[in-house]
Amino acid sequence: MKAIHVEDLKKRTIQIHEPFAEFLMADQDEYQFTISLLDVVRFAGHACPSMVGAFLISQRAIRELFPETNICIRGQVAIEIPSSTTQGATGPISNVFSMIFGSWEKSGFGGLQGHFVRRGLLSYESPNVPPGVYRFRNLQTGKHVDISYDPSKATVPAEANQLPFQKMWRYKIAAILKNPDQFVRVV
Repeated sequence: MKAIHVEDLKKRTIQIHEPFAEFLMADQDEYQFTISLLDVVRFAGHACPSMVGAFLISQRAIRELFPETNICIRGQVAIEIPSSTTQGATGPISNVFSMIFGSWEKSGFGGLQGHFVRRGLLSYESPNVPPGVYRFRNLQTGKHVDISYDPSKATVPAEANQLPFQKMWRYKIAAILKNPDQFVRVV
């Protein structure tokens, strides 16, 4: 196994459609675009199992909620998280969800004449969602999916454990990306 490389981050992508930008008659590249794992890493400021996990969870949710196209329609997904924003990596993970889905708690766009609302589409401390699970609901179809993520099972080669933390971390990310279905599961 090798450590993660920037090329591995570039090739993992999510297709996005942004209806609000399309309504505003933006250029097509503004409303139909790709977000890569590298974009998420740059947005977060670092690569780690939590940021990689947020991306992989998002990919899986999109496959489940938009099976015909595998294209995320921004503003069409509500997200429930069982933990508080300050618990563990919940805040950074939810920021990635917001970036991808356009679903925000309080700081999102309030809408235009009742359309394109992004505020209130993400909630924390949801009593309806079990710990360690993220719930995504397609507002158009009503379909929801619960997804768990557990990076603790990621193993690295024995020789990587002798490396500095930063390098060992990159091996752990590579292990997660090698077999994401082992860590990201529909529950």
